[in-house]
Amino acid sequence: MEISYKVFEKVLVIHFSGEQYTGLGDLLNIDFSSITLEDILDKINKIENGESEFEEIGTERSIVEIRKNECMIYDDFDGLLDDDELNPTINLSTLEFKKIVMNWKVEREKLLSIIKK
Repeated sequence: MEISYKVFEKVLVIHFSGEQYTGLGDLLNIDFSSITLEDILDKINKIENGESEFEEIGTERSIVEIRKNECMIYDDFDGLLDDDELNPTINLSTLEFKKIVMNWKVEREKLLSIIKK
């Protein structure tokens, strides 16, 4: 999985190579979302600390189900749209998902400092 971090017209974007990661990109591109990266990390921490066995969080379109060993990211419009219009469902290890979120959080801070200059 190739990941790039960009700024488009002052909007910070994480981009994944491959269509299978469309839902992951939608989930983590939080500039116009009601969730934050911190919200996602809080859910992961609840799982890691044993406070919960299952957590779920998402945008209007993409949802992540977080469990101890695996995360599943799926399209919340499943059942409402034709299969060819849905973002693909993907599974990642919880550790890999957390690493992606944490790296994006760091990169967002760097990009924010650049565009504020």
